Amino acid sequence: MNRRSRLGVLVMLVALSCASTLGFTIAPHVKQVFPPRAPAQSPTPSAIPAPGLPPPMVRTIPFGTLLGGDFTKSFVVITNLKSPLDSNFVLGRGLTGRLTLERHIYEAPNGSKVYFHVNALSNPPSVTSEGNELHLQFMFHAMQFKGYYRDYSNEGDVAMPDATAERAVLDVYLTPATDPKGLPTYGSTRVAFAADLKEPDKCTVWFDIIFPVNMCSIVKDYIKQMKPLIESGIRDALHHPQTRYQFDQTVWPFVRGELLMQARLNPASPAQVDIIQAAFRGTDYIVSFIPHP
Repeated sequence: MNRRSRLGVLVMLVALSCASTLGFTIAPHVKQVFPPRAPAQSPTPSAIPAPGLPPPMVRTIPFGTLLGGDFTKSFVVITNLKSPLDSNFVLGRGLTGRLTLERHIYEAPNGSKVYFHVNALSNPPSVTSEGNELHLQFMFHAMQFKGYYRDYSNEGDVAMPDATAERAVLDVYLTPATDPKGLPTYGSTRVAFAADLKEPDKCTVWFDIIFPVNMCSIVKDYIKQMKPLIESGIRDALHHPQTRYQFDQTVWPFVRGELLMQARLNPASPAQVDIIQAAFRGTDYIVSFIPHP
């Protein structure tokens, strides 16, 4: 090593000694990477409730309860003794309507007219859940068919005997659904009517000695004529916009009251509820909600 090299080493040693004395650290040169790498981001959790808000409450309400609860006030009247528009029904909250049912007219062999009217009031329905349908079955204790011959005088009443149908049954099936707001309503409906004539001791009535009229055949034809009219009449009435509006306007205050009572809030107060999610499982309305006192 020559004198110049020894001098360079001496200078370096002196510099290192000074740096150590002053607290500096001399690190080897690291090559910079461009652009700088950003630190890895942790996954952001989703659907995390805001702190301080209570979790939603859950309530299950049977569709039968939503529909009316107390079905002792439900009935079906099938009658046209005074007017074709007198038949009506009440199934539940706001589910009411009228039917148009004309009298039955038969022309006897002697050219005279025979008239039959119907009159019946159902018992309150039996209510059962069958799959995703609610089944209301109305039984008619007695369905009377009032007969007249030629006119509505006392003589005409006496001349044509009356008849009775037994095992008269009206079945109404309602499929529950939810509207876009999650409120309960009903979707499709099915209606079925059936009745059997109670055979009298004598079916044939004679007029003017030689003209027979089979009363039983006339009444059976009338029952066949009534069946589609009753079924379509109730079905059309249930799907009428006014009927649906009545039901919606009646059922929401009931639902609100039920949810607020579960939250131990007074339904008469201004408290409200937000429906988070709602759906039907079978015929049970299952709703999650948050009350707001």
